[in-house]
This record gives sequence, C-alpha cells and structure tokens, in this order.
Amino acid sequence: MSMIGQYDYKPSYFMSLCYKIMQTGKIPQHVAFIMDGNRRFARKESISRGEGHSKGFQKLTEVLKWCYELNIAEVTVYAFSLENFKRDTEEIEALMSIFKEKIDRLIQEEENIMKHGVCIRFIGDIGLFNKEIQLSMAKVVRMSENNDQSILNIAMAYTSRDEITNAIKEIAVGVDKGIIENSDINEELLESCLYTSNCKPVDLLIRTSGEVRLSDFLLWQTSFSTLCFVDALWPEFSVWNFFYCVLKYQLQYDIMQNAMELSKLKEKRSQMDSDMKNAHQELKLNGCKETTETAIKQYTKNRNERTKKFLQHLENKRTSFYSNLLSNCS
Repeated sequence: MSMIGQYDYKPSYFMSLCYKIMQTGKIPQHVAFIMDGNRRFARKESISRGEGHSKGFQKLTEVLKWCYELNIAEVTVYAFSLENFKRDTEEIEALMSIFKEKIDRLIQEEENIMKHGVCIRFIGDIGLFNKEIQLSMAKVVRMSENNDQSILNIAMAYTSRDEITNAIKEIAVGVDKGIIENSDINEELLESCLYTSNCKPVDLLIRTSGEVRLSDFLLWQTSFSTLCFVDALWPEFSVWNFFYCVLKYQLQYDIMQNAMELSKLKEKRSQMDSDMKNAHQELKLNGCKETTETAIKQYTKNRNERTKKFLQHLENKRTSFYSNLLSNCS
C-alpha cells in the first residue's frame, strides 16, 4: 500500500465537511504518535505478530492522510524503540523485514513524495540497524531533504533518555574541543542538540491501546504538549478517535500556550542573568574598562557565535553520516 499516494485520494463529501468543521479551531502543526497495540491486535485477531505490525503500517498510511487533510505540517511516529531490540528474534526479524520493505517503498514513491513536498527524516541511533536498512534510509533522506511542504519523522532505535544522553555527550565534546564554553550550556543549547532540533514544537501527542505512559518517547519535547491516550489498539484507531484528540488539543490550546510562553520568559530571564554574571567575571579577569552594558552585549554576541559554530558542526556531522553511507555504496 502506498503511503504518500493516499494523499491524492479525495475524501467523501461528508468527510470533507468534517475536516472543514475541525479546521474552524486551532490545528496542531506537529502531531506525534505512539503506535501501540499491534501485538495485542494480532492476538485478538489470531494472526502472527508480523501480520499485526503490517496492519499497523497500513493504519499509519491512513493516519498520514488524515493529517494531510487537516494541513498538519509535521508528524512524528514511534516506529521502533531501543527497548524493542530485546524482543524475541523472530519478531525482530519480521520487523526488520517490514522496515526494509516500507522504506524501499518510499524510494519507489519518489514522484509522489516530491509532488507533495514531503520531507522524511529518521531520528534515533540508526547506526544500530543493518547496512541495507541504513542505506535505504540514506536514500530516502537525500531524496526528500529539500522538500518543505510537510515533514514525516520516523523514530527508530529511539528512546528519549538515549537522545538526551547523546546530546549531553555532543556538548561535552564541544567543550573539550574548545568550540563552546561551559558557560554557554543552557536549555536552548541542549534542546538544539536533540535529534528533533529541526522540528516544530510538538503540539499534540497521541498514544493508542489504552496505556497511559510515554514509554520514553519525546520526554523533553512534550513538556507543553496536549497528551491524548486512546483506548483503541493502533490498527483499530479511527478518524473519529483522531478528531477527538484534535478537539482536546483545541480545548487546551490557550492553557498550553500560556504555560509555554511563561516558561520561555523564565528561560530568557535566566539567560540574561547568566550573561550578566559571566560578563562581570570577564571584566574582572581582563581588567577591561568597558561599561557593564557594553561587556554584556559583547559577551552575548560571543556566546551566540560560539553556539552557532558548534551547532553547525553538529549538523554537518549528522548530515555526513548519510553522505558517507551513499558514497561508500557507490
């Protein structure tokens, strides 16, 4: 089944009306999904786990269509956790086979992907997958990297704790190499080192299967997100379940926005206090005769230049991972 080709299928008059009604309210620009319940669905329907996961990918195709109809710009899906590597060998092999098939299908759908301007990214420690899957990922990323109409982030070999740990390690290396200083480290820098650094803020997170937990998914990114837990198993997730979640987001919109703005103000004030403190220290150490205001401006400028250089270095490192895969294959 085509994942992106579904975008061309026109909804019925009734469904078009439903989409228009939903669009009278605020529409989330980034929705994340924990696609839980494939194995339970398989047991319920007396089919193999592999078939259950296949049904789950078919449902993802439908869900992407619903998001497209509501003009949701970015979608992130939890496809494979690092913890999933602990499952039995047969199930993992079935999942790897499905991943390879679906990623290769995306390559075959290049015309539709380019037509609809879909940018596809993979987030997580993708170096843990075999070279064939990594190469397919690299081809999809390279093919779609300049598209900007909508974004699909696929979290594979991902956990939030691993993501945050990796970000801290990258910052530590940056300090060790002298690219940034200890005083440059703040929430904004750490957030910019996450796999999702190029993503919009997560507005709405949806988890299926009735489980009320995040399972180590986007823990940092969902601090100010609407969380919606749905009883339906993922393959049974319906458009009405989806509309319910979007409606919940609309009802909570003002509360979440106010909380996020307050947090930003506090973070900004904290950074101003930090810049002032560090500027004063530099004045004392260097014996400069600059005014405090000038010193703070200079320090802030230098910090911004250092962090910009560091983040560009990190972006180049991540981009080169895919480039190296493709060049080694050619």
